[in-house]
Amino acid sequence: MPYKGKSFKSPSLQGGFRGIEIPARPQSPRGRKDWQATHWPIPLLLTAFYATTFFFWYYSVTTEQYTSAVFQTLLVIWLAFKWDKSPRDSTLLWLAFISGTMLANMITTLFILPPLLWFIFFKRTSAGLTLYNYLKRPKLVLQAIGLALLPLLSYAYVYIRGAQHPEWRGVGQWPTAWVWFVQFIAIQQGRDELAPGLNLQTIFTDEFPALMGQELTWLILFGGLAGLLFLGRRRAVFLYSTLVIYFIFSWGYRFGNWFQVIIPAYPIFIIGFAAGVGWLGQWAKRRAGKSKHDDTYRPSFFIIYPLQNKASLFIILLLFGLLVYRFSAGLPRANQRELPTDTGLDPGWAIMADNPNSPALILSDFEERVALEYLRAVWGIGSDITPVDAGSLESAQQNDLLYVSRRAWAVAPKIVQAGAMRPQAAGEQLIALLPTPPTQLPAAANPLWLNFGDTLQLAGWEQVKPNANLPPQVAQRLPQSKWQIALYWPISAKLDADYTISARPLVGGQLVMDNGQAIIQDHQPVWGVYPTSQWQPNELVRDVYALTLPDGVTPDAIQIIIYKAANTGFKNLGEQTISLAR
Repeated sequence: MPYKGKSFKSPSLQGGFRGIEIPARPQSPRGRKDWQATHWPIPLLLTAFYATTFFFWYYSVTTEQYTSAVFQTLLVIWLAFKWDKSPRDSTLLWLAFISGTMLANMITTLFILPPLLWFIFFKRTSAGLTLYNYLKRPKLVLQAIGLALLPLLSYAYVYIRGAQHPEWRGVGQWPTAWVWFVQFIAIQQGRDELAPGLNLQTIFTDEFPALMGQELTWLILFGGLAGLLFLGRRRAVFLYSTLVIYFIFSWGYRFGNWFQVIIPAYPIFIIGFAAGVGWLGQWAKRRAGKSKHDDTYRPSFFIIYPLQNKASLFIILLLFGLLVYRFSAGLPRANQRELPTDTGLDPGWAIMADNPNSPALILSDFEERVALEYLRAVWGIGSDITPVDAGSLESAQQNDLLYVSRRAWAVAPKIVQAGAMRPQAAGEQLIALLPTPPTQLPAAANPLWLNFGDTLQLAGWEQVKPNANLPPQVAQRLPQSKWQIALYWPISAKLDADYTISARPLVGGQLVMDNGQAIIQDHQPVWGVYPTSQWQPNELVRDVYALTLPDGVTPDAIQIIIYKAANTGFKNLGEQTISLAR
């Protein structure tokens, strides 16, 4: 279809190559929509390519805030280009507000601010620099400042709520709410990671800047760097200056959070590569001898600019190949599912393996509490179990079912109040704190009566099955638990010494060996929390032993030895062998 002779300039190349004219869109029944439909393949492929780079992908599926930093940076660039084309006050105010959200989110995102201010204030118009125009409008300046500070009100809310609820501040002790707040906004981890690391040996390493070439591919990296030139002089200076600041920061803090700025730097290279492709399309068009008076011209489905079909198809196939390569290379690294290093939930699973009764309160340390809360909220495991801080004993005593983890007890041993509580080993990790002691064997226990000297008797034993209360589909995903056995000790009179109990599994009358070492476990009762000298008459103490056995080994008996410290070393009180056959 012939087209009319007028022309237009590409918006993406405005300000650069002003003498190059691109033929106006053909007049067709579908009109403008048909022309715009030809613009989507290359931007789509470049966007998908960036989405498969490791940094963007990784921080999109983790709890870090870097993805929002990318979004804010791209918003700033888009609004700046929009303002450059049509300088409106509303666009300028939006830029001020977005800058405020960056200030409230992550300081390093503001590295784009100096180039942005130059881009806005030093634009030359018929009336001179825009800076002079805005200085004459104090109301607009105050509005922009107000919008930039508006997102910081979120920090005022954090301070007020932190002052009202000290228990919400996290782990640590602070003399005042203000001291806590200053440490909160400063974040010690961030300050530690921003330690300078530049020296002659770290200017070029296998990680930086080499990682950028590996992530973006060297074609996109250098092509994007060169392609920024085709955005026009002012826009190119704006983005080049931003990249220079990014690189100075990355080199200066080589061993810190340098990737904070590399993540938003990647799309700038993508923008530059797209601009270069646009210029390449014009170049291919001219090389093919096409002109605006050529009646044989037809729009191609593949073009982003009027390219020859072969040239545009080559570019699209090239980008598609890069996308496939980047996806296949990044997926194994960015896939966060079931990694060996995913151990954050392990403290919670270890507690749930002990099959705690519910509803109950569990005095736990910070990592255990976070893991249990996650299991409850996300997995739906332990909905009637409430983890509380080890220091919350007063509120915990209001509930009859009370447990303390071994980790929490190690940090705060005064949790267990001698005489007021009767500790019982509930499993490998949990200790039940009972207000009154049990006096009878549970139905699952195997009764027996074995004497250990004239002091102790063993009333029975029980094979412990970890994870018994978890759904089968959950239990089978967890690592194999240790082999466990519970021993029940009745007390008729006070004991005057602290005894240690040694549990030794046997197979065919022989000790179970692993790498030449006999598998045994020695500890004072209830994991050392409840020594025998503290036992009270007329109670039944439950003690648990958990041992890691070689694969396929099932003990048929267990040897129990009770001893105490003596002047010459150790003195055995008694020894018995228990058959585990039922």
